[in-house]
Amino acid sequence: MFGRERQRELELSYLTVVTYGRTGSTAIQSALNALPGVVVRGENYGAMRGLRAYLQSVAETADRHHAGRPDHPWFGSARLDPSAVLADLRRHVVEFILRPSRGTRVIGFKEVRYEPGHFATYDLLLEYLVFLGQLFPGLTYLMNVRDPADAARSGWWPGNDQALEVLGTTREWMSSAVADLNDLYGHRRAVLVDYADWTVDVNVLIAAFDALGLPKDDAAVMAALDARLTHGPHGGQGSPDSAGGPG
Repeated sequence: MFGRERQRELELSYLTVVTYGRTGSTAIQSALNALPGVVVRGENYGAMRGLRAYLQSVAETADRHHAGRPDHPWFGSARLDPSAVLADLRRHVVEFILRPSRGTRVIGFKEVRYEPGHFATYDLLLEYLVFLGQLFPGLTYLMNVRDPADAARSGWWPGNDQALEVLGTTREWMSSAVADLNDLYGHRRAVLVDYADWTVDVNVLIAAFDALGLPKDDAAVMAALDARLTHGPHGGQGSPDSAGGPG
């Protein structure tokens, strides 16, 4: 059983949508799920952040303490294997959170919880995105932004008197992360799209999907966006996701 699960992991590619609230990210999620072999799950309250803290503690213990004696305060640290822990965490997330179906080639999720209220500094955000790249080998990042003033008028943001500042900072972080991730990995692993562009011209989003090497079905993407933006629960309100959930 373990061998089959391991082989299945090796066959998968990984994708994450990185964004913030009221940016049309659920429409992007729908478009991605229209692609053959692609399954992108919704938000998970940043569940992987806890895994990063856990792995970091294990790695620091293994790196600094090497005790095999039962009377030592760090007894057992000599046999800790952070790489094995990371692999096991990956299996857990794939099996219980992402849950690829038969025929899935690309698996992933979207998340909106990247504002300063969730990350105190840009460096902490970037460190977490890099951790996701360790957790999911070859992970690609689709960054989605929207004009802060437009996003601030949507959903729950009007009740937040710091919305413009928060959203402006988050947008800047997204742009910086695209550049830093691509510098780090040495090739195009992160792509930035803007709500103002892809809602006017679907080819902007299709080009981003192509740049990330995703399976191709332009007609399916167009149909999914049309259904979400025009005929979906928020159709006619001037914005996908203009009410309801955070995406």
